[in-house]
Amino acid sequence: MNGDKLYNGKVEQSLKDNPVPLTKSVIQMKCPRCRKGHLFVKKNPYVLRNSLNMPDFCLVCRQDFKIEPGFYIGALWASFPIVILIMTMLSVLLLGVLDLPLEWFFVAITTSLSALQPVIIRLGRSIWIHMFVSFKQGS
Repeated sequence: MNGDKLYNGKVEQSLKDNPVPLTKSVIQMKCPRCRKGHLFVKKNPYVLRNSLNMPDFCLVCRQDFKIEPGFYIGALWASFPIVILIMTMLSVLLLGVLDLPLEWFFVAITTSLSALQPVIIRLGRSIWIHMFVSFKQGS
């Protein structure tokens, strides 16, 4: 059984037989083709010197991450809805629930979005490449 687990008389299939769901792959910033390799060199987005560095290709399936020059400029469009979602949720919380004065609201929004910017940019890139590269079982 090679390390496969037995549940209710059935052998649980290994991860390689059950692909990672698309949403989880995007959020964990995995390769869109194999959903195992990492999209970014450093896991921590707050190591600002290297936060956007990506390998040239996936170390697991060899998928090219440098698809064409300027490819990730489109990721700005993918990250825009994330920014709008965060701003909407913060606006409802800060203005609607906490009744924060307008000056402090703008300070809170600016600080929050600035702090989340490395994560937002990475998520935008992850969404963008997942839109153009399809999952391939067994790659």
